[in-house]
This record gives sequence, C-alpha cells and structure tokens, in this order.
Amino acid sequence: MKHTAFSFPDWINPLIPDDALFAQAYREIDDAERAWLKTSIARLHDWCRPRKDPAGEDVRHWTGGYRTRTRFEPVDFAVVLFDNSLLSPTRLLGALMPALTGGVKQVLAARIGEGGPWRKAVLTGLELAGQEMVVNVDENQARRLLNDLRETDRPGAVAVLGPKAAVVWAGEQHSASRMAFWRPRFNRMASIWMEDSFTFDLGVLAFMHPDIVFSVHGTKVDLPTKNFTHVNGGFNDFLAAMGDVTYLPPERMESALGRARLVLGPGQEGCWIWPDLHPSFFQFHSTAWTLGD
Repeated sequence: MKHTAFSFPDWINPLIPDDALFAQAYREIDDAERAWLKTSIARLHDWCRPRKDPAGEDVRHWTGGYRTRTRFEPVDFAVVLFDNSLLSPTRLLGALMPALTGGVKQVLAARIGEGGPWRKAVLTGLELAGQEMVVNVDENQARRLLNDLRETDRPGAVAVLGPKAAVVWAGEQHSASRMAFWRPRFNRMASIWMEDSFTFDLGVLAFMHPDIVFSVHGTKVDLPTKNFTHVNGGFNDFLAAMGDVTYLPPERMESALGRARLVLGPGQEGCWIWPDLHPSFFQFHSTAWTLGD
C-alpha cells in the first residue's frame, strides 16, 4: 500500500453542503429524536469495537512445513454512496460507522441527490457522527468520482445504499479496481410483533425509517404513518410472512434467529446494523504463503 497522503479530488469541494444547512437541520430536530440518533451512534460504536491496532501483521508457522504472513491496515479511503431514496439516518449510520471506527482517515458520504432537499434527520445523524466530508452529486458526478478513485490505484472500500447508487455501482463493478464494494441484499420491508400496546415505540420507527414498509401483527394499535399497516393472524402467520428484518419481544426472538437477518427488540427502535458489513471490509489485507518451518 502506498503511504503518501490521500485526498479526495478537489472538484467535489463545491458540492459540499453549507455548514448552515447542517446547523439548521440540527436545530429543527427535537431533543428526543437527537437522543435516539446519539443512542444509535453509541451502540454502533460498541458493536464495531474500534481496534486499538488498526494495522498489524500476523506470522504463523504451520506443522505442514509452511509459513504464512498476513498484513492488514485501513484502506486509504472509504465512500458511503447513497441516494435520495434513503431517508433513514440510522441505516446510513450503520454503513458509515464501521469505516469511522476502523481507522480509515478519509471517509466520504456521497449522496446522489439530483439537487433535491436533504432530510433533516439524515443531516443531523451525519453531524452527530462527526462525518466531515459530505457531498451531494448527480449520477454522472458519482460515476466520475468512482472513476477518479479507481485511477488513483489506491485501496478503498465503497458501501452502496439505494437503487440509484446501485445503478452507478453496477457499471463500476466490471472495471478492474483496487476498490472493494458492498451492497445490502435487504428489501425495504419489516415486520413487527406487538405483544401488547406498548411492545414497540412505533413513533420512533416512523422517524428512523420513513422509507420502510412496516407490517404490524399481534395487538392492534394506532399506527403513526402511512408506511405502517395492520396484518391479521396469529404468531405462526407472522413467522410465515417474516422477511429479512423483524421486531420481536425477547421471549419470541428465538423463533426468528436463523430465519430473519436482523432481529431487533424493544428499546432498539432507533438502532440498526448491517449484519454482513464488518469493520474488516474497510481494511486492506495482504497475505503471503511460503515453504519453511
């Protein structure tokens, strides 16, 4: 890996939103919503377990008569490429925090927005996470950005969220590159089991995920927004209809583990993780095998 300083191309600097936009968004989010965002960030920080040794080397001598040597260090840059269909601050943070906690020095959050307005909760989440490099690009600029990064021949990692971002990613993946790409396989649907009227705070879910379609099973309760619908049936019907993401009380979680990809309980309404996006994705690994005791 090259050790000269890396920086993103200068042409993206005019695409950085004004600080006043972040400040206004922060002021217009109420205290309870900011508290949920802070909780999400804190729990993601714990989950990612920031390494005190972000770079290192492992040498092993094997009884089969060979040696291995593995070196790891943070990639030179990370990009979270998302589009304006992603309205969830916590799902964005779920892709961003592994890079921020993994020792990557240059991290960019790039939104394919076509000039559309930012959701205030997304801006506030970025602000609270300490994400400094944020840009708003169109699809052509996103392609130019990835092309410029590829041509640096520096190791990098790109997380891709949203259908427009995926279109840009689809064109890039056919090019030879030292960039690694990750994209979630989740759809934007989730199921909720209400054991009683207070099992989950649906208002928090509505704030954190206005772009997810929620099916609510069990006890009938008032629904906060139009992306929530009641579904009739018992718990077996719930299990049969369950998808990748589900919200369950602790006593029922066992039945979902191994079937759903993400199971969240009461008190975790404001949180999110991408289970297959690990901090190691934001590291460059180099391995050598040789003969010898």
